[in-house]
Amino acid sequence: MAYAATSSGSAPTGSSAPFASVKLWVAGGAIMLAVVYLVVMGLQNSAVYFLTVSELQAKGAGAHNQLFRVSGNLVPGSAAPDASGVGMHFQIADAAATSTSLPVVYRGGQVPDIMGDNVEIVAEGKLNADGTFVANTVLAKCPSRLENAPPQEHTYS
Repeated sequence: MAYAATSSGSAPTGSSAPFASVKLWVAGGAIMLAVVYLVVMGLQNSAVYFLTVSELQAKGAGAHNQLFRVSGNLVPGSAAPDASGVGMHFQIADAAATSTSLPVVYRGGQVPDIMGDNVEIVAEGKLNADGTFVANTVLAKCPSRLENAPPQEHTYS
């Protein structure tokens, strides 16, 4: 007894199956490229470079309107409240004093309480074309002489 072969259980013979696989790979590749692009652009926009005052000044005009974190010591006697009463104007310089001071304008509200002469300041913001650093965040490093100091009692009236 001979059996006849039928085509009822075999795979489709048309060319649509390989074409569907290619479309799937192209769509997957396009999605992966879009995800990689978004990650790279997000990292570039959120990256903040940490520089000293002299490093920022060495960049010259190329540093204008870019986001930076600048570290330097508060120049003695340079801190003054803003005319509006909301912010503060001050100058920072490198500890080694190898550069000129950098004028900083901060209008973000409250400044750190320990901000005083020769205290290390970290300001985050942008450098204007006139050489003034406009900070949106100001941090002050606690001087090491205060680390082991006993707490003082204050009477607030």
